[in-house]
Amino acid sequence: MTQQFPASLPARGRPELRVVAVLATYRDRSAMLEAVLERLQGEGVAQAVVIDNGADWGARGPIADALAARFGDFVDVVAMGGNRGCALGYAQGMERAIALDAELIWLLDDDNRPSIGSLDALLAAWRAEQAPERGGIGPDRLVVSAVRDEHHADVLAGVPERHLKTRWNSFGGFHVRDLAYKLWRRTRLGRPSGHPPATARVDVTPYGGSLFGRALVERFGLPLRDFYQYGDDTEFMWRVTRAGGRILVVTAARIEDLEVSWNPTVQLANRFSGLVAGSSAFRTYYSTRNAAYFESRFRSRNRAMFALNRLIYMGLIRHYARRSGHPERYQLIREGVADGLAGRLSINPRFQLP
Repeated sequence: MTQQFPASLPARGRPELRVVAVLATYRDRSAMLEAVLERLQGEGVAQAVVIDNGADWGARGPIADALAARFGDFVDVVAMGGNRGCALGYAQGMERAIALDAELIWLLDDDNRPSIGSLDALLAAWRAEQAPERGGIGPDRLVVSAVRDEHHADVLAGVPERHLKTRWNSFGGFHVRDLAYKLWRRTRLGRPSGHPPATARVDVTPYGGSLFGRALVERFGLPLRDFYQYGDDTEFMWRVTRAGGRILVVTAARIEDLEVSWNPTVQLANRFSGLVAGSSAFRTYYSTRNAAYFESRFRSRNRAMFALNRLIYMGLIRHYARRSGHPERYQLIREGVADGLAGRLSINPRFQLP
């Protein structure tokens, strides 16, 4: 049975700047994708680039024909000839958006439906951050992002901004110096305020919900395609903040994820339980491998501290894998870490995308 989602409201006024959305899809995720596209029309997006990463809509025929019948020239489909991974897909999507004269690019997953008014909120923040009183940062160094519950839980909880950024020499996002604060957060006095700020600055953010100008792509280039799947958004966004740029999470702009994540970290006690309980071997492998590559090459300054954090992180993964009865998941993560540290990227023949 095809899942149905409520239709969006009538179209809002068109933004002064030409906004082109970029989404990637695969298999038959038509109900979610079309719900997102309807909302984008309602938000005033000028056009949407859909990356066809091996989508199969059965009796509806080719995805390009089905979307053209429903959305006309609002949708521009880029056929990848199969599932080529998100890194290559989003890279080609950005290129296509620029070819379609995008002034601003809005990246989304095919199940990321923005709440009504999200684009207006993002555009207001994007303009405000370029004002002289805010430091006048240029459009080639600025990203504004809508909030997603799974990825911005600490922002929504009101965690102080200084604790939203990952420390240098972390491994898997873990750093031994964060333990005291995390334990304190579990006490009554250490609980976050629960009142999210209007905006929060972070060092990286996922693609889904991120809005930026074509000037940023022209300055920093395209995502690292050898990441293949996962982590390319982290590396891409890190280029921006390392060059003195700014990534701003805007809490008035919300994203509803129409599909539950493969990695149920939000529902579990910690990131280690979530990684061990993840439902997909290939997703676990690529996310682990690419994170190890990125952190070892771009966010490590002290080899001894990095090694210590890696040792503790892997020990905790092994503990939770044994406790959950999935020792094979520890071995999978260990393999991914080894490949990432050795620089073995691109496609691993053992882990093919569906």
